[in-house]
Amino acid sequence: MRLLNVRLDDNDSRLVKRLRERGVSISDLVRGAIRAEARRAPQTGRLDVDALVAEIEKQYPTPPGAEKGGRIDTTNRREVQELIRRKLRRRS
Repeated sequence: MRLLNVRLDDNDSRLVKRLRERGVSISDLVRGAIRAEARRAPQTGRLDVDALVAEIEKQYPTPPGAEKGGRIDTTNRREVQELIRRKLRRRS
């Protein structure tokens, strides 16, 4: 059996302390979470990048009023040219 070390922030450390005080086995909790995530994850060898990016954007949405961040259609050469020009203008 392998040992897994995990760094916890102060809040997570407090939560672990409370769980231990209530008699919860942290090891069993972690094993259960790992197994649940493995069951939830697709069993195919291929990674669904679109779904992964959508999940990340859902968890960490762009704040209101933030710039587009240079996201362009990289297959559109005119958009790419304009982005490069804008970036070069900022540097000069």
